[in-house]
Amino acid sequence: MVTLLKLFKRKVCYEHLLSKEEIAGFGVNALDILDVKFKMDGVIVAVAHDEFKKMGLEDIGKFMNDKPVMIDVRVMFDVGEGKGVYYRGL
Repeated sequence: MVTLLKLFKRKVCYEHLLSKEEIAGFGVNALDILDVKFKMDGVIVAVAHDEFKKMGLEDIGKFMNDKPVMIDVRVMFDVGEGKGVYYRGL
């Protein structure tokens, strides 16, 4: 996953269980909170935290640009759940 992330120009991470220093070790900037004002081209959900499950695909899609792409490593969402989100589970 770290190799994949290196392909992108601007990378951010929201993970409430890691410190900013630990997140920086992956070569990405840490977000303190998820804010819909910050629009992303794509999201990689790598952990199945309850916080993300409660949000669902549509709410996560609010953080994304017009053609959102989501990679769900843990396959915790149903593909039909997020209308307008290009979704792939691994």
